[in-house]
Amino acid sequence: MIFETERTAQGLSEAELYQQRLKVALKAAKICVFEVDLQKQLYTFFANSEDIFGVAGDGILADVAPFSELPPDAYQRAVSEYFSHPDDFETIGRAFQSVFQGKSTTYEARMRAGGSGYIWCKIDVSPVMEDGVPIKMIGVITNIEEQKAKMGNLMQAAKLDGFTGLYNKVASIEMIKEAMRQNPWRRHALVLMDIDNFKDFNDTYGHTAGDAVIRLVADSIKRCFRSTDIAGRYGGDEFMIFVENLHDSEGLIRRLQQMVHCTGEKFCCTTSMGVAVFPEDGNHFDQLFQKADTALYHSKLNRAAITYFASLDQ
Repeated sequence: MIFETERTAQGLSEAELYQQRLKVALKAAKICVFEVDLQKQLYTFFANSEDIFGVAGDGILADVAPFSELPPDAYQRAVSEYFSHPDDFETIGRAFQSVFQGKSTTYEARMRAGGSGYIWCKIDVSPVMEDGVPIKMIGVITNIEEQKAKMGNLMQAAKLDGFTGLYNKVASIEMIKEAMRQNPWRRHALVLMDIDNFKDFNDTYGHTAGDAVIRLVADSIKRCFRSTDIAGRYGGDEFMIFVENLHDSEGLIRRLQQMVHCTGEKFCCTTSMGVAVFPEDGNHFDQLFQKADTALYHSKLNRAAITYFASLDQ
């Protein structure tokens, strides 16, 4: 009898030691582990959720316990609404289906728990099978918010012209095409702009001065146009601006007129511009670009500063 009592005490001690080791390992890895009884539709385990969501696992288990009384479809919907961002419901649904089919799966989604804010997580889930039927699901949640932020910064940096901070040529064209595709029923304006007599300026004052003028124009574009407009450096001293949702033509004209003369501390310059309007002047990018380029050519030819393609003689 004494032997059995000592063995039980020793067994409890080993279990506690295991729990401590598990807790340390989860914290070191900055991951959360959970378990779901699929047949009962019941979350039975949630460890180290504090490091992911700042919410204790017991609280999460208490929050989701009532969901077990719901029909399967309603249960899945309730769990998705509790844990995941609405835009990721489809991703969560595919993960559920994989588990029900006895397959492990990995996915990324914006997650929350217990009223916390959304964070990007990687979730690895595996079913526990019995007689060919999934009876449990064990999952591991990893916080990937920092990695997502870094990736987003890298992707954003890849879109930018490193010299001016405007979008580069490739990114500008892709973004303009996408804007036209998403809003084909709205009016937009494409502006092509270049610096007057830039080659002569470069030859006279040197490339350092030329670089300063390019930055001067780029900074002027940033000040005059909205953050929602797509402003890019097409190449050399050439720029393109796509003004989305053109409600106020007069407002656009005023902004363009501010760009005719760009003045800095040491240098100043003038610019020429050509403007084409979507969809009147073209309903796809190549056509709109050609019309804006033609308008820019007439601006330089006639020293008109700004030419609108629609106003040219056809």
